[in-house]
Amino acid sequence: MGRLSACLGMAAAALAAALPVRAMDPHWMTEEGMRTAFIGKTLDGHYGNGITWTETYGADGQLDYREATRRAVGRWYFRGHVFCTFYDTGQNQVSLNGGCWTAIKTSANCYEFYLAGMNREPPYEDGPLGMDQRWNAQGWRQGEPSTCDERPAV
Repeated sequence: MGRLSACLGMAAAALAAALPVRAMDPHWMTEEGMRTAFIGKTLDGHYGNGITWTETYGADGQLDYREATRRAVGRWYFRGHVFCTFYDTGQNQVSLNGGCWTAIKTSANCYEFYLAGMNREPPYEDGPLGMDQRWNAQGWRQGEPSTCDERPAV
């Protein structure tokens, strides 16, 4: 019986090692999915620390970001399934940098955003390890009922 258990254990380990790594990845939204859900729309949301935000993504690549005490304008763009939002620096702008994000649609009108990097260009980090620690925000389309929980899905 011991030999059979050992053989089954080795076979299971070999099978697990042969599975593609992508099978373990979260189900990131595609660029097309994010364009449909976000572009030309305004999202309301909150960060893990409770700060609420609103951001409008214009069809022309412009964005307008607002919190209770600060506001900034900038530009959005995609690099595959990574969505980048960076803010202009100017005399009337608050100090906001921006970053690049991957997103997961968790329900009909709820999206979770995970930090993929703070740089404007690749390489981005969006692998499965430590994703729960890179959860950044949750958002939903304005004008529609939010279907979000208050917890990240990962």
